[in-house]
Amino acid sequence: MVLAYILITADSGNERQIADKLSDTDGVDEVEVVYGDCDLIAKITVSDISKLGDFIMDKIRTIKGVRRTSTLIAVGD
Repeated sequence: MVLAYILITADSGNERQIADKLSDTDGVDEVEVVYGDCDLIAKITVSDISKLGDFIMDKIRTIKGVRRTSTLIAVGD
């Protein structure tokens, strides 16, 4: 399993709608609206690293109002 945190920049006013959509998405463990350089942080789990890019491009970047993503891959033990 691969754990990653996705930092999401959103169009102003779309943060809660994006959070709601993400929270209903399989593979998304948690999602929070935050203040700072990004607008949301999503914690996701995928079965292997080869699925990470597809998940981000197909499940996150296709959501209306998502402007940019930045991915942080967690380092395992």
